[in-house]
Amino acid sequence: MHRDGNIIQEIIDYHNMLLSFDSVLRGSERKQSQQGIYLLAHKEDIITELSSEIENGSFKISSFYEKEIVEGGKARKIQILPLRDRIAAHAIMSVVDKHIRRRFIRTTNASIKGRGMHDLLKYICRDIQQDPIGTRYCYKFDISKFYESVNQEYAMYCLKRVFKDPTLLKILDGFVRLMPHGLSLGLRSSQGVGNLLLSTYLDHYLKDECGVRYFYRYCDDGVVLAPDKHQLWAIRDIVHERISSIELKVKGNERIFPIEEGIDFLGYVIYPTHVKIRKRIKKRMAQHMHDILSRKRRSELIASFYGMTKHADCNNLFQKITGIDMKSFKDLNVSYKPEDGKKRFAGAVISVRELVNLPIVVKDFETGIKTDQGEDRCIISIEVNGEPKKFFTNSEEMKNILAQIAQVPDGFPFETTIKTETFGKGRTKYIFT
Repeated sequence: MHRDGNIIQEIIDYHNMLLSFDSVLRGSERKQSQQGIYLLAHKEDIITELSSEIENGSFKISSFYEKEIVEGGKARKIQILPLRDRIAAHAIMSVVDKHIRRRFIRTTNASIKGRGMHDLLKYICRDIQQDPIGTRYCYKFDISKFYESVNQEYAMYCLKRVFKDPTLLKILDGFVRLMPHGLSLGLRSSQGVGNLLLSTYLDHYLKDECGVRYFYRYCDDGVVLAPDKHQLWAIRDIVHERISSIELKVKGNERIFPIEEGIDFLGYVIYPTHVKIRKRIKKRMAQHMHDILSRKRRSELIASFYGMTKHADCNNLFQKITGIDMKSFKDLNVSYKPEDGKKRFAGAVISVRELVNLPIVVKDFETGIKTDQGEDRCIISIEVNGEPKKFFTNSEEMKNILAQIAQVPDGFPFETTIKTETFGKGRTKYIFT
């Protein structure tokens, strides 16, 4: 397997370090903290110091403290790093993530840029609609206490399969072994390393070795679709075998069921014909809307809830909980109106010579356009083989005919063909026929 090298130089590139500094020091709270004030006052020195430490491999997490949070009804302890260490970790993982992302299958999501829950939801809905027979049944599973239970040796083995730079591997080893067991919940590297571990031992085995067509994973949650239960029971045994091989366990709440019952995944319940929002999310949102009095916070909640409902069939639910009848842009029937009053047409500009003897649809026109060829030109919006195009002309005959058609009720659009005629001393003009 090809392994990547020379990664350190990508990491310590000044642009990457600067972006990482700015990303970590975002928000007034961090900037106004004691650490933030110091870092901002010594920005260039900090970037230079961190670049040097990363280059020679001496960088390591200096310290951290633990904070308990409640997520999805579960209490978790996350590790909080000093801002200086976070800048370095961000710079390192910005580059590392780009390299390991190429190793993931397309339906692995979570903590991958451009691949959130809604991206994966689209893939599942598309596959169900395109192959209703092949996706009749679902196997849904979840890995128990994933980050806390990861074997650090297996994690480092996966990283060594991707990278060969000993300096980088030394730094990544410090990230992986930050905690006595498992992966740190507060360190940015944990998501990427966790994804790589499951990608190596589970995703590619199911897709490449077993030929499983419909497999989707979001962090430590997985869904497999198949035409019958017998296939899913066989896949279930393979999943257990692969997960056990890296000393992890599948939760006991795994299920095999027909998708008509609804796939509770990604915060939604996915049915063959529609998508709904998970029940507890609806309840929590309704409770928040009832309790919160702050107008600003209420607006933020509505925007967040709309961000979820627009990916499901929940227009009535959104209106019922928020009291807002959210309209679609196309229903508003508005368009851009330039200050100069001139029309703007879609499509690429094409020469009128290329349109000769082609059937076209003339949709609209605008006169008085200034071009490099002169003043008072006419631009004509057309459709060729279903594609929008436009062309410029200075033909008085064409402009006269278009002006007459504009006076005819429902004159636009109309079908025509452009022909050429010779006049005068071998001159050519273009006309509608």
